[in-house]
Amino acid sequence: MSKFTLGEIAKKIKGRVKGDSNVIVTGVAGLEEAKNGDISFVANRRYYNRIASTKATAVIVGEDNGAIPDDKNYLVVENPYLSFLMTVELFYPQNSNFVPGIHSTVVIDPTAEIGERVYIGALVVVGAGSKIGNDVILQARSYVGERVVIDDNTRLMPGVIILDDVVIGKRCLFQSGCVLGSDGFGFVCDNNGIQQKIPQVSGLIIGDDVEIGANCTIDRGTLSPTHIGNGVKCDNLVHLAHNVEIGDNSLVVAQVGISGSTKIGKSVVLAGQAGIGGHLRIGDRVKVGAQAGVTKSVPEGMEISGYPARPHGEALRSQALLSRLPNVIQQIKDLLNRVNKLEEKK
Repeated sequence: MSKFTLGEIAKKIKGRVKGDSNVIVTGVAGLEEAKNGDISFVANRRYYNRIASTKATAVIVGEDNGAIPDDKNYLVVENPYLSFLMTVELFYPQNSNFVPGIHSTVVIDPTAEIGERVYIGALVVVGAGSKIGNDVILQARSYVGERVVIDDNTRLMPGVIILDDVVIGKRCLFQSGCVLGSDGFGFVCDNNGIQQKIPQVSGLIIGDDVEIGANCTIDRGTLSPTHIGNGVKCDNLVHLAHNVEIGDNSLVVAQVGISGSTKIGKSVVLAGQAGIGGHLRIGDRVKVGAQAGVTKSVPEGMEISGYPARPHGEALRSQALLSRLPNVIQQIKDLLNRVNKLEEKK
């Protein structure tokens, strides 16, 4: 079990100790669950009143900490949430359980290139012409097709499928069941009414520090590659169609679907179950609400929701009016009854 003094943690996460820097920290926990030896955090000053009852040995807090009790040990940082995540990494470093090596059941094509300190688990396949970088982890039953490039420190969880001509950057993480580089959904109807498949002959390019969730599917491009920018994070069960482009540091939440050839800007947030039509342009920093249906291009910086998606404030007003509709209909019926009675008296 790892253990650090509070002062050692402060140096590693660039924080400032307020209290005893020599106290020993042996674990991490939430504020209410913490016990003696744990370090916890409070990201919002509204919850500083909960610090008095915690059993944590130390608490990570922000610079605006005037309301905290004096009888505790603290790490004062600029961003408590981010600093706590860094502290968790100290106690539970990723990839620490993998000793470099290649399992006896692995199938690697003779033309493939394997880097240094690589872990390749049971029943993994690496195809012809593929290049695996240094410190890469390919867990059991992963499949790497032909002419695939996987850069340094990237990890494939069990059962990931990387098809031909996919290029992957550094420090990426792919959760189990995701399929990268599958054929895009493209067909054309011939003169006999039969759907003919359009060949999907290009690849998929994924940047650095990308995470793709479980059971996601990202299609290869038709004639030019699909592009996923640096720092993009996709939740589970996301589908990105052929020739989609997603800008750096965007977030794509569970069950989002993006149709072909749509371009998503940088730092965009697509909330759960949002659907994005094809051949659209979504500007930088756009926020799309849950279950929104986006049918038109969206300028940068907008916040939209609803179906069809519109500015969020407008969508909320529409929902409010819709909730009043039954009463309005009843009022109309009452008025019609009154009019009919007046007509009968004539």
